[in-house]
Amino acid sequence: MEILGIIPARGGSKGVINKNIRKLNGLPLISHTINSLQKSNSLSRIIVSTDDDRIAKIAKSHNIEVPFMRPKNISGSKTTMKSVVKHALNFLEKKENYKPDLIMIFQPTTPYRPKKLIDETIKIFQTQNISSLITVSKIKFHPLIMFKIKSKFLSPMEKKFQNYTNRQSRELYYQPTGALYAFWRKTLLNHNSIYGPRIYPKIITENEFNLDIDNAFDFFISEMTEKYWNKYKKKFNL
Repeated sequence: MEILGIIPARGGSKGVINKNIRKLNGLPLISHTINSLQKSNSLSRIIVSTDDDRIAKIAKSHNIEVPFMRPKNISGSKTTMKSVVKHALNFLEKKENYKPDLIMIFQPTTPYRPKKLIDETIKIFQTQNISSLITVSKIKFHPLIMFKIKSKFLSPMEKKFQNYTNRQSRELYYQPTGALYAFWRKTLLNHNSIYGPRIYPKIITENEFNLDIDNAFDFFISEMTEKYWNKYKKKFNL
């Protein structure tokens, strides 16, 4: 099976300037994802899709391919993952006649991943009838008890929200973590989607693997996690 790993890393960032190259415990943010992927022998190929020369330089310093520079029209804040993937696959097919069977997307804003994540994902694709797989975690804030502001006052998203104030009365909901999106190439071709009709949940329960860096405070939490979390877990037998 030919497995392509794609790290999408654009240069622009509104929450934190130059987020993907900002240092996290001494390393550029994107380097944490690259290092984790290089520990796996299961990926046939790893590439970085970027529009930024500095990100490309960092990737190449890790011996990671940057086969193209991503066009500006698919490098904005509203760019979809599907358009980034389509561009990468079309480029590789046109230039190299390269057609991977399975594609895995790793967002650099989720710096830490379980060691066995890639191997376990491949096994799931080999044994389950699925079109895609996403790493997810249980949501912390449930939509049934959320509010929006309307005419300066809070308006509940769910009219009967008081029926759900007890946590046990709510259905479990899950959110993507960003650690991994995986799908068959045929899923994209047949459904024009990286998801398709049969999305398999890879549930990540460890908090340290569900970090998603969006602002400066998230950087702080991620740094403290890497420095102290394992020691804390041992201290309290977690």
